Amino acid sequence: MVMSMMMLMVMTAGTSALQCYSFQRSFTGPFDLSGLRMAIVTCGPQQEACLEAVTSMSTGYRNSLTLVKKGCSYGSGSGEMTSGGDSLPPDYTLVRRCQEDLCNQRIENHDSIPNLSPAPDTPELSGTECWACVSTTAEGCELEYSHKIKCHGGQTVCFQGQGFLGIENFSTPIYMRTCQEPSCTAIGAATHWSDNYLKGTCCSGNLCNNDSNKDSSKGPSTHTVPSHAPALLALPLLLTIPLSIAI
Repeated sequence: MVMSMMMLMVMTAGTSALQCYSFQRSFTGPFDLSGLRMAIVTCGPQQEACLEAVTSMSTGYRNSLTLVKKGCSYGSGSGEMTSGGDSLPPDYTLVRRCQEDLCNQRIENHDSIPNLSPAPDTPELSGTECWACVSTTAEGCELEYSHKIKCHGGQTVCFQGQGFLGIENFSTPIYMRTCQEPSCTAIGAATHWSDNYLKGTCCSGNLCNNDSNKDSSKGPSTHTVPSHAPALLALPLLLTIPLSIAI
């Protein structure tokens, strides 16, 4: 009887469920979780990992939308993905998984994200001005909440579009105005745990990306689009890289 009870205690201790911090929220601008008391959840069957992840998309001009998610998850593996370069908008995704109680606490503030709006090494302007904004709602990216920016380098057209950012089962809409390259192409990250998507139009002419996001009855933009640029940008962001097992 004593031996049976000891074996039961050992088995119970060995199968205790993992506990993880639970949190999900979107931020426009820098985020800081250090002052928040996050909920603690007990993971279900086969959820052998704590997850923490962040994905952020920027106009490239100091405006960004960021999603942060923490909780229980399946499987293993961690990794990060950065895209952007000559194309806009730049975005970044970081995923961490760990197997100890409450270990998903390392992503704590905006320092977890690289600078997605670096100024050019030489302050070269293209001569084009565009409206810039990023928001989770159509209203939040109307002109009264946008600001004028002077485009860098070869960014000679203006962009206006919408889509979504997602981490696992957490997603939010995104509305954006910004400068763009004449090719009007987008590069982004799609991994096993994040899914970012953006579509929209490019136009030539200063401040031409001024259509209302709320006017769904309005037809396609009448602004002139350079003949070598596609009139419609509707690219699922499918650039991927292998994810390493640990960071």
